Amino acid sequence: MEQPLLDVRHLRTVYMTDAGLVRAVDDVSFDLRPGERLGVVGESGSGKSATAASIMGLIEPPGAVVGGQAWFKGRDLLDMAEDELSQIRGRDIAIIFQDPMTALDPVFTIGDQMVETLRAHLDVTRREAVEIAAQALADVHIPNPRRRLDDYPHQFSGGMRQRVVIAMALMCSPSLIIADEPTTALDVTTQAQVMDLMLGLADERGAAVMLIAHDLGVVAGFCETVQVMYAGKLVERSPVDDVYRRPGHPYTRGLLDSVSHLGADGDRRLRSIPGMPPSLLDPPPGCRFHPRCDYAADVCRAIEPEPVPVGGERLVACHFAKDLTATLETSR
Repeated sequence: MEQPLLDVRHLRTVYMTDAGLVRAVDDVSFDLRPGERLGVVGESGSGKSATAASIMGLIEPPGAVVGGQAWFKGRDLLDMAEDELSQIRGRDIAIIFQDPMTALDPVFTIGDQMVETLRAHLDVTRREAVEIAAQALADVHIPNPRRRLDDYPHQFSGGMRQRVVIAMALMCSPSLIIADEPTTALDVTTQAQVMDLMLGLADERGAAVMLIAHDLGVVAGFCETVQVMYAGKLVERSPVDDVYRRPGHPYTRGLLDSVSHLGADGDRRLRSIPGMPPSLLDPPPGCRFHPRCDYAADVCRAIEPEPVPVGGERLVACHFAKDLTATLETSR
């Protein structure tokens, strides 16, 4: 069996606040194969972005990674010194943020920023770096790429800025791309164009993609595997077709049913998950979803479920996973 490109084991990340300890990522394990497209979904505060930031060493005080390993090509990212990790960021693992202005410095030209990144990670001259940068802009369909290297970030539209960020992420041919809500700030048409472009270029380079998204439709259209997180926990991991056809966890079903869809009579239906996500300062005992779950029993309130296999490549963290997987169907 093919070895994972990224193998995360028992990851734990916390934030110290005046109110107490926030368990943002609590004992999360997963892996990612070379070339795989993994979609990570869940409500705000579920731990999606914190997981990615933890892997990349981007958690800053008052946050801290307090446990676990993140093996990448046989090396533990969580055990690396910052200078060693900074060499991997941008070269072997690229990050695409939600807001392109997070990744672009407004006081330097696009060309200066791209050339600096290239020369930090590759053994190239400045002239060679300029050629690579211009080609990278051409790859993301930016007109007049050589001339636009002299422009500043504010001279690009939002969609074009995100294309620049994608070009910067891919120009060193990374093995893994972590895209954290990369199209949230864009209109629907531009979102689709940017997603097609990013994933098409990733496929051409054979890069694996970890796509963090709140839009289940985006994940369904672009990913092979779906990983569902809730209150800092991984509650389901499954091939995308299985999740949308027959979700294995009640929370996954709730997410799917909360997406607007047409009923048989042509009316648009929208169902919400009852209740509110728990406080990560003091999460409920047992299964963290049990206060909002229609299937909760005494065991759910007392014992925390572990992810268990429910057939094929599916893992579900529910005491009744096998029974529910056999019977649950989304009402879509």
